[in-house]
Amino acid sequence: MGRFTGLFGIALILGIAFLMSNNKRKINYRVVLSGLLLQVIIAVLVFKVPFVRHFFEMLGHGMEKIEHFAFQGASFVYGGLGVDKGNGVIGNYNSGGFVFAFNVTATIILVCALVAVFYHFGIMQRIVSLIARAMNFIMRVSGAEALSNVASAFVGQVEAQVMIRPYLKTMTKSELLASMSGSLACIAGGILVVYAKMGAQAGMDLAPKLITASLMAAPGALVISKILYPETEESQTLGHVKLDVKSNYSNVIDAISHGAADGFKIAMNVIAMLIGFIAIIALLDALLLWTGQLFSPDLNLSLNYIFGKIFYPFAWAMGVPSEDVNSVATLLGQKITVNEFVAFLNLTSKTVPVVTEKGLMIVSIAICGFANFSSVGMQIGGIGALVPERRADLAKLGLKALLCGTLASYLSATIAGILM
Repeated sequence: MGRFTGLFGIALILGIAFLMSNNKRKINYRVVLSGLLLQVIIAVLVFKVPFVRHFFEMLGHGMEKIEHFAFQGASFVYGGLGVDKGNGVIGNYNSGGFVFAFNVTATIILVCALVAVFYHFGIMQRIVSLIARAMNFIMRVSGAEALSNVASAFVGQVEAQVMIRPYLKTMTKSELLASMSGSLACIAGGILVVYAKMGAQAGMDLAPKLITASLMAAPGALVISKILYPETEESQTLGHVKLDVKSNYSNVIDAISHGAADGFKIAMNVIAMLIGFIAIIALLDALLLWTGQLFSPDLNLSLNYIFGKIFYPFAWAMGVPSEDVNSVATLLGQKITVNEFVAFLNLTSKTVPVVTEKGLMIVSIAICGFANFSSVGMQIGGIGALVPERRADLAKLGLKALLCGTLASYLSATIAGILM
């Protein structure tokens, strides 16, 4: 029965989307069913077909190599600093050791520089366009929706919208929500590499799981958004996918420079968010503990305790083994209310321990996405800067996109759990 508990999860997730739908009669069940089928096919290929699984494992090892190359740059900059290499041994940073701020910054910068180079030569656009055409053919969604959702699996949530900038002014509200949802359900390549490295440091092989999560999130976001906000208008990009491959950079050196600079901004934003959020969490936990002990000396209230209770039904319905349900529920709560970085940090540091392989896989996929409250604000501001005339629509759709992105990640995790 444990394997099929996830069927309750699928029913719960789709049921919530259906209850929140603004036009239940207009739901296109062909889009919903084809999107679910696409998610299942991706999961089956990755988890059940040996050569596909091996390919994804190779991609995972490739991601680890990227982190190693990034370390070469970081060791030049930070060489001479003493770091703990384990067991209390202090050594030079460039001879080993892991310092979160240094390693994370270097990895994000390198990946952003590589993406910029691929974009300059048109490689990124062609990969995105090829996958988007396949998804457009299978699901019969518009070209703009397919492009932005696929792009979100490679680049950041606002950068994905830049790829469809010519269409943003005329996109229907349903298309706009689908695009926003995909960006919140997926995760940028640079951040994905960082999470994989964090897992490797803790002895967890997260890379194949995270790549799978990002691929499954694109059709998953379309499934949920098309239930929540069915298409009732006429799309200008229905049935065709067209992406401009023109580079914004003058040459490859310009691409590397801009990519590295953008990566540095992202990395500093990640570090600032972590310092701020973790400090605020510590403050809130102290206040909650004090409040709880006013009523009972044994009542150890904390945010983790509260999240564990609120998200417990979701974790159970997704098929998480009983010994991990409370921990997974806690991480789900941290991801949506704080951010996914804090959730992954607590997962990989074992601050919130997940002990079973199935529980680890489900929670890794469920929290692999940008869907949190702060990202909604970033998305409204970022896309609003591209199309100021759509800012009101973006604001109205912001919380709906958060719900869609969250449910899409949960749907992917639940399907993967059933197949495990």
